[in-house]
Amino acid sequence: MNQRVKPEEVIRDVFETNNSFVESRGEDYFKSHIEEQKPLITLLTCSDSRVQPNIFSEDMIDKVFVIRNIGNQLENSSGSVDYGIFHLQTPLFLVLGHVNCGAVKAFLKGYADEPESIRSELDHLHIPLGRAKGEDFNRLWLSAVEENVHWQVRIALERYGILIRRNLLAVVGAVYDFANYYGKGYGRIVIINLNGIKSREKILSHRALSLLNDSLKLKVVV
Repeated sequence: MNQRVKPEEVIRDVFETNNSFVESRGEDYFKSHIEEQKPLITLLTCSDSRVQPNIFSEDMIDKVFVIRNIGNQLENSSGSVDYGIFHLQTPLFLVLGHVNCGAVKAFLKGYADEPESIRSELDHLHIPLGRAKGEDFNRLWLSAVEENVHWQVRIALERYGILIRRNLLAVVGAVYDFANYYGKGYGRIVIINLNGIKSREKILSHRALSLLNDSLKLKVVV
């Protein structure tokens, strides 16, 4: 059994790292976002510690408005998502699920013994995953992760449809694949849904991806 890390060790690491951050930045770095934020992405993702926004942005400050909960569920954090879309007016809403999601696994395996607080969050997965069945659990698990992403995109289309139709917002449903299940590379973000479109060919030709080169498109759209 691994020795448990002591709180004081973690606290030391947090503040030593922050001190390095402070010493490597100057006043000019902060001036542009002291008074207001201007993010480009509203990100809805899972609370899982293996999934962090630095997989697509090395410096996330003032670029990514992050909403997290177990299972990357819109309805569990609808006010925060609305704030990013309506108030901050980000042009991209990225719904990012991930492989080996513990919340999805808990739903599939049964979560009756969990505390009420956890059960109440997992209950929202009933609609996208309530009928999920399969003999091979790993395949079922990945399929359920995808179905959950599709469901969150569907909710987003209902809430933000007018912005999407005006091309003021794109909703991308994606999966972070740190296990290379899709065969596109460890750590790849793959797109499975774009504004409600699930067809790979239609996604590949969508104007939202028009600035991506063809070789990268083939890697990220599955």
